[in-house]
Amino acid sequence: MRTHGQRRARALFAAPLPLLPLLMVLAAAQAGPARTIVIDDSGTLPYDTPLVMHWQQLLPRRPVNNTLTGTTTIRVRLNVGPWLHRTGRIYLMVPAQQLGSLAASWTTQGRLLAGRITSGSRTLVYAGAITTPFIEDVLQLTLNVDARQMQQLSHINFQFQMDEE
Repeated sequence: MRTHGQRRARALFAAPLPLLPLLMVLAAAQAGPARTIVIDDSGTLPYDTPLVMHWQQLLPRRPVNNTLTGTTTIRVRLNVGPWLHRTGRIYLMVPAQQLGSLAASWTTQGRLLAGRITSGSRTLVYAGAITTPFIEDVLQLTLNVDARQMQQLSHINFQFQMDEE
């Protein structure tokens, strides 16, 4: 003989579940990977004149250090209006450079995350809600390159990318 609690539990499991809400939950759980889109950073400007590189090691010593280092300040202005009132992840991406291996590090005034990156990779600089049409910050950027790979003056290519969630 079944008790009242057993009959009630059996009745809860025997009741048919509405199919449409269940399918919607499953579809949301199996949504594809985040889309990556290049952000319009045409408002980003350097504060200073072109980056001047200096030898990291002034006097020759063993092992020889062929690294050139330069520091500059950049005013970053990212147009994130298309993602207003949504959540996303913003990355700084530095593709492989014509001048070879490049390492960069930066500090910020707090809107973006400080960090480090090497050419051919990307790193997270913002994660969260997009509450304004522009994200602005000032980066104090330090670049390091191997002088053996530099043949001429070169532009450093980078871009900001949005991973939509």
